[in-house]
Amino acid sequence: MRTLGLILLYFSGGLVFAQTTEVQQVKHAPTLESCGADFNLWSSQISGFPSSTADQDQEGTKSLATTEIVNRLSYLDDCSRAYPVLNRSRPGEMSALFSLEWVYVQEITRRKDHFLSRHGLLAKFYEEDEAGKR
Repeated sequence: MRTLGLILLYFSGGLVFAQTTEVQQVKHAPTLESCGADFNLWSSQISGFPSSTADQDQEGTKSLATTEIVNRLSYLDDCSRAYPVLNRSRPGEMSALFSLEWVYVQEITRRKDHFLSRHGLLAKFYEEDEAGKR
């Protein structure tokens, strides 16, 4: 009986050790309150949002690194999936959440295009695309 107890103790100790050495991150959806607060903060940084112009969008996002914009997009997507109510809008209009995501996507695209242009790669991109290199 003592041997069986030692085996069980050893086995359960091994499980505890395995669980503490192999940390698993469980991703949870952000709270509805944090989604709303972050959306309000981020959209307030863009003058005229949600009817902002491209210049206002650029001005409101110029201080953000592209990695931060990508992180915000991922976060807003998590909010959108967790709380479908955030996607509601009037017929024929984009939801405010989607509008902010669109601003961010457009800004990343603009920055990539400027990068390609600055480095003389935009013409090459179009040339290769025309040739079917996709």
